[in-house]
Amino acid sequence: MRLGNAVLAGLLVLSLASPTLAQIDFAAMPKGCSWTTRYSDGQVLTETYLGRKGGKHKTKVTDGKVLVRQTTYDAEGRMIRKDWADGNWESFSPYSCFDVVGTCTYRYRNSDGADQKIASKTVAQGKGFAVMAGPVGDNRYPDEYFETGSLGVMVKNKASNYSARLIEMKNCGLDS
Repeated sequence: MRLGNAVLAGLLVLSLASPTLAQIDFAAMPKGCSWTTRYSDGQVLTETYLGRKGGKHKTKVTDGKVLVRQTTYDAEGRMIRKDWADGNWESFSPYSCFDVVGTCTYRYRNSDGADQKIASKTVAQGKGFAVMAGPVGDNRYPDEYFETGSLGVMVKNKASNYSARLIEMKNCGLDS
């Protein structure tokens, strides 16, 4: 029995030491919660939770007051579609594996005719997660690293060709 308690205690320590959620926790997020991110190219975008519709979570992304895109997530908070304001779209089937810890594959399609099977591996690393992904049978995308904070929202993202950092959260029910 003591060995069982030791194993349980060890698992508890590991779970406390691991990074926070990889996916956004929409179940705990109030409708209207928004988070603003600054990108290395100077762009500043705000994503706002619109609520759950038809079993899926919806957000809108704006640049100031101008709509950039709407994003659809499945019931577990995994991204399944982006619909851009200009009519372009991207879909991830069954969902994007970017923030899914472990190894998985998905089908990526877009309005320009892309149709690829993507292999992805996301692992806990330091305070966050490392992502290695790319089209099956082709060159990998640049590796990425991201960290999440309150409600599983990404607070830091870095790759060889860009970086992003959360600069503000509003209306999220969090103590300031």
